[in-house]
Amino acid sequence: MDPASLLKKIKDWGCEIVGIGDVSNGLPPDLKGLSTAISLALIHPEQQVEDQIYEYRFLEIERKFEYIQKKISKQLRDDGWRFLEIPTDTSKQRDRLISRIHPLFPHKTAATCAGLGWIGKSGLLINPDHGPRLSWATVLTNAPYWATGKPYIHGQCGHCNACVRACPAGAISGKEWSRGTNYETMIDIVSCAQQLENNRITIGELACGNCIKICWRGHDI
Repeated sequence: MDPASLLKKIKDWGCEIVGIGDVSNGLPPDLKGLSTAISLALIHPEQQVEDQIYEYRFLEIERKFEYIQKKISKQLRDDGWRFLEIPTDTSKQRDRLISRIHPLFPHKTAATCAGLGWIGKSGLLINPDHGPRLSWATVLTNAPYWATGKPYIHGQCGHCNACVRACPAGAISGKEWSRGTNYETMIDIVSCAQQLENNRITIGELACGNCIKICWRGHDI
């Protein structure tokens, strides 16, 4: 099946945003043969913007991704290609075999290589139309599909520092991303984790999401 027909099918299966990218430079050695990434995204429920804590774990979205990935895998198998489903980040927190084998594959790599977004100053994947309010999954394959968009290699946040100001932990440095950037220079992971723990103690939720809510991409602040 040609890439255009596959992308149409993926949309028909319920995926809201999809792209294909060459991730050959971002794979661990044991995955080098699966250098084509099919990047998948689903939009978060709109009401989350109004909530005190942005809940980014959506069981319905995870189930939908599982369905879409299974359909893609079947199509690739029928066409004679190899593949590997990479689950959502929230699914990877669970005790699943794929989560233990490939816990470090970044969906951000697939999405940026497919031209679906860039890494924001918050360290989140920013889509031009929906900002960071998306969940992501990936299917890796050896099918020789061409990239569907121009890869992002630099951030597009510019002078905007809304997430920097909104972070209660002061964990966001404000540094703009470029391909190969060390995330530790952008985000103080320890401070971010401590804020999540503080929220768990004070409001009963191991979550925050201020940087997701405040980003103007995708909605008006």
